[in-house]
Amino acid sequence: MAFFDRLGETIASKSKDVAQKTKDFAEVSSLNSQIRSQEDLIRNAYTEIGQLYYAANRSNPNGLYGEQIRAILAAEAEIEVRRQKIREIKGVKTCEQCGADIPLGSTFCANCGAKVEEAPAQPAPDAQPAAIHCPGCGAELPADAIFCTSCGFKIK
Repeated sequence: MAFFDRLGETIASKSKDVAQKTKDFAEVSSLNSQIRSQEDLIRNAYTEIGQLYYAANRSNPNGLYGEQIRAILAAEAEIEVRRQKIREIKGVKTCEQCGADIPLGSTFCANCGAKVEEAPAQPAPDAQPAAIHCPGCGAELPADAIFCTSCGFKIK
């Protein structure tokens, strides 16, 4: 009979150990989830700080973090070029008032009702402009410039 009593005590003890380990595991998992949540908040705050700094300093690409600001400005310029190509392929233009895409030749925007001004004729795609502007600092440069003479930004 003593054997069965000891066996019962051992099973009860092991059951308590398993229950405690399960509880500990659940608590650790919960704490790890809370840590990941706080780490996400930190990453989002870092991103927001960077965006706010950029917004406040985008007009000074030669200051602190100038290289990164110039890279963002260049990327934004490239994005706009590609968006314009997409609009040309789709046969639309952008409403100056609300930013909606509207068919070429429209007189009014279907989204906001604003009168649409016809854009001046664009030069032929093969024609190069006489001058370009640096995406880093805005300086006017010859059309064939590879680097900006004001800030050193690589144009091509």
